[in-house]
Amino acid sequence: LLVMAKIIWLVNMSAMPPHLEPRLQTIKLAQYLGEKGYDVKIFASSVMHNMDIDLIADKSPYIEKSYGNVHFIHIKTLQYGESKIKRIISSMQFVQRVARYAHNFPKPDVIIHVPGFLLGYKIANLAKKLKAKYISQVLDLYPESIVELGVMGKNNPIIKVLRWYEKWMYKKANEHVFSMEGGKDYIIDQGWDTEHGGPIDLNTVHYINNGVDLKDFEYNKEHYIVEDSDLQDTSVKKVMYLGSIRLANNVMQLVKVAEVLKERDDIKFLIYGNGDERPVLESYCKEHDLKNVLFKDKWVEPKYVPYIVSQADVHVLNYMPGGFGHYGGSQSKSFQYMASGKPICCNIRMAYCPITKFNIGIANEFQSAKEYADAILSLVDMPKAEYDAMCLRAKEAAKQYDYEYLTSKMIEII
Repeated sequence: LLVMAKIIWLVNMSAMPPHLEPRLQTIKLAQYLGEKGYDVKIFASSVMHNMDIDLIADKSPYIEKSYGNVHFIHIKTLQYGESKIKRIISSMQFVQRVARYAHNFPKPDVIIHVPGFLLGYKIANLAKKLKAKYISQVLDLYPESIVELGVMGKNNPIIKVLRWYEKWMYKKANEHVFSMEGGKDYIIDQGWDTEHGGPIDLNTVHYINNGVDLKDFEYNKEHYIVEDSDLQDTSVKKVMYLGSIRLANNVMQLVKVAEVLKERDDIKFLIYGNGDERPVLESYCKEHDLKNVLFKDKWVEPKYVPYIVSQADVHVLNYMPGGFGHYGGSQSKSFQYMASGKPICCNIRMAYCPITKFNIGIANEFQSAKEYADAILSLVDMPKAEYDAMCLRAKEAAKQYDYEYLTSKMIEII
């Protein structure tokens, strides 16, 4: 059923054009809202995160660009590369310039905003000024993630200031959409819900995860094939990691698992992705003669991901131990892993975990590389009938995270 055309702005500094974007939630939300009759524009930076690309070559303050049926306003901001200071400046420029140029576009009825914690309130204030409904889309629990990773303690004065700011930002939203299932628990634990004297009505707190587009996944799997003998080698079982390779991802732990299993000629570990830990891991594998670890592409164009992940026998989600995922997680790759119909092994226990909920793998905080290796072996060496049943469960579970279905949930909130 088509709705009366409503104008919706999706404000997400980090959103990128479809051919560059591994995190598709904003693009898919725009696509499916558009198909339902909404007039949707994505406001994003001209600078592509983790890439040396600026889509605005001159001094234009912004450009409008369409990619198929998805419409972007790219706002000119400072290129920041590896500089954290420049990234902060770029973030501040983005929200200031969205607010400054807003009057150049038809007034929105709804603004759905992924709030950064630097001047993010300017978008909330803009929504109020334009009399638009303001929906906060929380993709990261910040500063909770800093505490969970052990960077700062919960009583650190900086954390306390950030918590105050976070609460203040939540208070400004008409609706709150969390990508992790434990969003309501998080609000309650902070004492910010109305029952505990806080400002947030739990009826305004919702859950929509990052999801996967199953139609696109199946199409791309069949049409964008990667010719790679390692991927197509059916004589070995492929254990695959795909994602960032930074300290928080703890990929060294997976490499140590490969070291435990180096005598198993029938198992290979394929690692896709990049980050400052990758050279360290490559050197370690070379020094320890780990021929069962294969470092693959540093970056994969999104359309090739479905084929690549479908060639795995077991997928890996890997993190630092110590509390991450207390309120659940919504890693885009986990839903692509499900869509591939292959088991998943995760090295932490995560709340609201689909792996355990749907019995599609193992999620545990392993005490040693040997224990982790045994868990992977239990999936790799599983009897065929049992393995095939688990693969089928994974594909069925993916249907609950399909973007088209998730968009219908967002429409109810709108």
